[in-house]
Amino acid sequence: MGGGRHCPTPGSTTLTPAERSFKARFLHMLGRDSPPEVVAASFAIGVAISFTPLIGLHWVIALLLAFALKLNKVDVLLGTLVVNPLTLPAVGAVALPIGRFLLQARREAIAHLPWREMFRRSFWTAAGPTMRAVGAQIAVGMFALSLLAGAITYVVLLRLIRRHRAKLAATAAPDVAGEGVEPD
Repeated sequence: MGGGRHCPTPGSTTLTPAERSFKARFLHMLGRDSPPEVVAASFAIGVAISFTPLIGLHWVIALLLAFALKLNKVDVLLGTLVVNPLTLPAVGAVALPIGRFLLQARREAIAHLPWREMFRRSFWTAAGPTMRAVGAQIAVGMFALSLLAGAITYVVLLRLIRRHRAKLAATAAPDVAGEGVEPD
């Protein structure tokens, strides 16, 4: 068992110098040294972008905004992962009634379309207007959710980051003997 990599015991926080270096670089990359407002804005913009119906362009838009607004690129890109193939059906289901409400549109009856003839031109000729209306409702609803999710993410994350950093600062404050304890 000798000569192997040092494995800390469960509950131990002892890190090797390489692990400390990696952790420091990783936290720096995530915006540890940035003001809380920048970190929160970076992730919130990514979340807002992820809720848009511009699927396939999320990362491009995120990087363009991150460069233009001088935000943390990694945090913005991480935010775009909130809406993904697993969460998109739920987001679409929530976006549809919101879009319908905002557009003051009637509920489209897609259940009554002749789905058995889906691979025929006649189906798409008949279904085209219905599908366009539903698509517009989902798109408008997703843009509305985008604004809401981005704003909520910013406010919540800003509070969490400030609270966490205050807690770290209190932990690093000098103790009774006058020596500080540095958090990892």
